[in-house]
Order: sequence, then structure tokens, then C-alpha cells
Amino acid sequence: MIQPSAGSLGQIPARAATARGLVLFGAPLRLDVSCVLGVGLGAWTFADTILPAAAKGRPPVTYWAGGALTALLLLLSVALHEAAHCLAARRAGLGVHRIELSLVGGVTELSRPPDTPGLTLGIALAGPAASLAVAVATALGHIVLVETGADALAAATTAILAVGNLGLALLNLIPALPLDGGHALRALLWRVTRRPVDATRMVQVAGRGVGGALLAIAVFSSASGDAAIALWAALLGCVIHQYSGTSGPPGRP
Repeated sequence: MIQPSAGSLGQIPARAATARGLVLFGAPLRLDVSCVLGVGLGAWTFADTILPAAAKGRPPVTYWAGGALTALLLLLSVALHEAAHCLAARRAGLGVHRIELSLVGGVTELSRPPDTPGLTLGIALAGPAASLAVAVATALGHIVLVETGADALAAATTAILAVGNLGLALLNLIPALPLDGGHALRALLWRVTRRPVDATRMVQVAGRGVGGALLAIAVFSSASGDAAIALWAALLGCVIHQYSGTSGPPGRP
């Protein structure tokens, strides 16, 4: 996700417990403490279910090591997604205040909003494009590993990374702010209407619909026993609904 300058709509505030001193492509990188929870949950999920099913008969420590590595690589994938936003913004002449990673994803905070719909669109789509590229690369790696009879754990890891990065790209293309798809839709509406304020309001209306739909999915998923889908749909739905219900400055991306 991308965010405008400090103090603008929907900015995710820095938390006291973040890792400091890290830099990604020249931008300060902050890791929220919730990243530890995310990596831990990912490692547990992979070590408990996915990796044992893909490579039977290994010691538990092997599954846990593979699960932890896979979870860390997925966190790196989110960082690469945000780095693509950062590089696109720098190429457009914009500064980047910081990149922050948390349990619910990443945010690249820009020094100011892009001046044109074209720049907004390019910066917004850079992240999903990078995630799609990683998804394709890891999918090809998975095919090679399977065809050559390589280690099953390595093949499973590349499959998880391919699916995870594809999901990251598609999730961010949902046409609702603050997701990349919402910024892209706003850029297109801005270009058509030539009125950025009206474009923002239209995307906010669409976002409220998307947020409501995700909350409905969370309710139905919870009722049917799909706890993981219910949790993530509820989290994303709440973020989108809250963001779409707030008004902000007209020039934001």
C-alpha cells in the first residue's frame, strides 16, 4: 500500500515497539512487533500442516525450520512489494519517508501526493507488478524442482511463495482504499473527471461497499467454520470500511 505525506488520511502511525536503523532502498524500514506474531503463525501453519503433507517422514525440527524460513521469505516478499512502490515513487521525483511492515501488510509513506493521475497509477501498480513477478519466478522454480526430483520441502516452499505472492498481488488490486487497487481506480477516475476530489469520493463510496462485502464474508465464513478466512476478511474489511468513511485532503494518492 502507499500513503501520502505525514498526517494525511488513513496513515498508519508508527508504534513505539518497532525495529529501528533498518533501511530498504534508501528508505527507513520499520518492522512492527506484530511481524513477530505473523511469522510465528505462518511458521506454525506451515510446520503443522502444509510441509508434513508435502514431505512425509521428516523430523519435527525440519518442518519447523522450513516453516520459519518460509514465513520469513513471505515477509521479505511484502518488503519487496513495498520496495517497488518506493522505487517507482523515487523515479517520479517523490521522496519516501519510510516503509512499515506489520501483521496486516506493508505501507510506503510518501513525502507528498503524486501530482498527476499517471504518476499515481504507476506508483500504485508497481507493488502488485513486483509481487506478480515474484509469483511467476517462484512458480517456475517450483516446476523445475518437481521435474528434477529435488527435495520435496524446497518444492513446497517455492509453491507457498508462488501462491502467497499471487495472493498478495490480487489482494492489493481490490478497488478500495487504502489498497493499491483503490489508488489505481482513483487515478483512472481522476483522469476521466479531471477532479481529484470527486474521484476520491467515488472510490470511498466503492470502498464502503467492498468493506461491507468483506465483513459479510467474514460472518458467513465464521458460521461455516472457516476461521482463517473469517479473520482475514474481517481485518481487511474493517480497515477498508474505516478508511473509506474518512475524508481527507484532495491531493492524496
